[in-house]
Amino acid sequence: MVKLDHRSGSKELMDDPRVDAGILCQTYQQIKSINRATLGHWPMMTAVKYFLSRAQGRPVKILDIGCGDGEDLRRIERYGLRMRLPLQLTGIDLSSAAVSAACRRTVSGKIRFIQGNVLEGGHREDYDFMVTSLTTHHLTEEEIVLLIRWMTEHSRMGWFISDLHRHSIAYYFIKYFVRVCRFNPLIRHDAPLSVARSFRRGDWRRLLARAGFHGGGAGIVWYPNFRYGIRYEKFI
Repeated sequence: MVKLDHRSGSKELMDDPRVDAGILCQTYQQIKSINRATLGHWPMMTAVKYFLSRAQGRPVKILDIGCGDGEDLRRIERYGLRMRLPLQLTGIDLSSAAVSAACRRTVSGKIRFIQGNVLEGGHREDYDFMVTSLTTHHLTEEEIVLLIRWMTEHSRMGWFISDLHRHSIAYYFIKYFVRVCRFNPLIRHDAPLSVARSFRRGDWRRLLARAGFHGGGAGIVWYPNFRYGIRYEKFI
């Protein structure tokens, strides 16, 4: 039995900047399949719909941090079109291969994609709200604290983090799911490790406290697909 009392310090293969661009693009497509099978977009889209309801139809700027190949933003874009909402969508990612894949796969051409790292101070633009999904488990605790502070400073309405719950059920389910379904070797290595690198409620309480949220201000919600959603909102 794997020990999940604490976050794993092992590195995921997809975080290696030397990973082959073709393999990385294939991996994003397979992650899309996993998210579809596990309702992975449920927490993020719930938060998006909530924030958009607060906007009451006015133009809204949304940033997706760690956007990968842009799948979440394309989903938000489709929702905005159905609801006739004026959205300005931006995705930012460290990986040039991810940004290239996002640009290729976004047929509408109406989503802006940027290669960069908000923690390095090069992106100072403000947004109405921000989302980041399955990104924080790739970061150290120090980086997560900095990210929370950055999002709080640069969002007008708030932000939402969606990530995995570090639990044995989630770990062994995804470990054998990706083997049985014959996903690529990178996914077979990284998928269970993603769970081992993820969080429990106590982790989020500690990280939020370190970021300056003492005794409230940001809510932590558990979803039955073994995801946590952390939502912070500003009332303006």
